[in-house]
Amino acid sequence: MKSTLERVPQRIGASWRYLKITEDTKNYGWHRHDEYEIAIHRHFNGTCFIGHHQSDIKHNHMVLIGPGLPHAIYSNQEDDFDCCETHVIWFRKEWIESQINNCHELFPFKNLLFDASQGIQFSPKTAESVVQLLSDVLDAPPTKQIAILFLIISLLIEDKDSAKLTNLMTPSSEITPSSINEKIIKTDIYLSQNFDKDISLKQLADHLYMSESSVRRMFKRHYTESFSQHLKKIRLNVACDLLMTTNLPVSLIIEKVGFDNQANFNRQFKAYKRVTPKVYRESTQRT
Repeated sequence: MKSTLERVPQRIGASWRYLKITEDTKNYGWHRHDEYEIAIHRHFNGTCFIGHHQSDIKHNHMVLIGPGLPHAIYSNQEDDFDCCETHVIWFRKEWIESQINNCHELFPFKNLLFDASQGIQFSPKTAESVVQLLSDVLDAPPTKQIAILFLIISLLIEDKDSAKLTNLMTPSSEITPSSINEKIIKTDIYLSQNFDKDISLKQLADHLYMSESSVRRMFKRHYTESFSQHLKKIRLNVACDLLMTTNLPVSLIIEKVGFDNQANFNRQFKAYKRVTPKVYRESTQRT
């Protein structure tokens, strides 16, 4: 998928940035940041795309997104709500890593930051607690503001109901722990750039300098599905985004996402979304 890089303006004299956004609808196409992002969506229903993971948004939907990870957020146009409320926190990778390196108490947060390369979702209870901490944060003196951020980090660490959006693989004999994230990122980049082509497991294995059997194990452990299943989901998720945000003919969308014929696309799409592409577009089309 293609995404735009959004620059986050830094607050002068502050190590992090917080913004509360209220608007009638949410319609944020694919974008990414150089910073870590914590986002809490409240008082509306919608759809959230993070990487190639798709989930429904309900009140107090809270996620941690790593630097460079594409994501998109849409509210349900047909729902009746007063406004869409989002609380967003950004902080730089270099800054938080320096804090962890110099503060032993923050070491547990390192694991969450590692998992954030795929996205993490937190419990609604944690989301509500974080929103309460943020209620008057911008009116507080700088020392209290940074203290509040560390309190928020402690809540994320303590959340026993948080969930990685994609399970990380465990090391195999061919892949060392230090190279796991590199292989995963390289795989995601390759698939995001080539999903519309007729690519094979062998081509990916050659790209990663791995054997086909090792790539199969990587998909089973990390993505919990086969290469072909994962590639199909990528194509269908991109098709969902195009149906939702463009007026392109379905025949052109099929071509753009790499399906070989319309009958196969319609069959796979309905199995995945439980509706036809036409019905999906009619129910989610944004104005």
